[in-house]
Amino acid sequence: MYSLEAKIRTETAREARENGLIPAVVYGKDTPSTMIAVGVSEFVKLYRTAGKNHVISLTVEKKKYDVLVHEAQRHPVTGAFLHLDFLTVDMKAEVHVQIPVKLVGVAPAVTAGGELHQSLHSLDVKCLPKDIVDAFELDISTIEHTGTTLHVRDIKVDTKKFNVLSHADEAVVSVHAHKGHTEETTQASVADVGVATAKAESAE
Repeated sequence: MYSLEAKIRTETAREARENGLIPAVVYGKDTPSTMIAVGVSEFVKLYRTAGKNHVISLTVEKKKYDVLVHEAQRHPVTGAFLHLDFLTVDMKAEVHVQIPVKLVGVAPAVTAGGELHQSLHSLDVKCLPKDIVDAFELDISTIEHTGTTLHVRDIKVDTKKFNVLSHADEAVVSVHAHKGHTEETTQASVADVGVATAKAESAE
């Protein structure tokens, strides 16, 4: 589990930022809202790996909380963190999180000139905090023809751990022909790729 130190904040949010800290608040079902502050470098380093989908052990003056980063406000130009919301979680109760969808493999239809379009970038799921993962993988190597679409139901998810809330028929990724390319020309390109691969393998 990731860990982070924080201190009770008595100054204003602006003053905290001027002192090299990120103003924040920690709250939850059995946790009264408490103003805190965390170090910029410490949080940035942690956030790069933990993000919003991993439980953090937050220590506030010797008291520990299991939290998720519920909201991270950033400057629209510099990207600097302006304010953080830490939500306490019960490690024995399910939480509602959005887990990214990572595309893996190479789609033959794209190799042949098709254009890949990902319309869904994360899945809504409920799971125990300990079961949260960095991403769900979707294999696109099965996409051989333009016009093909993969849906939520095509993502391999351990249903014993995750209750998927996103609709099974929702589109995740599809491949379309580039403008100026017809379906027939792209299909022919896919066939050419297959022939070339077969010839290369036979020549080995």
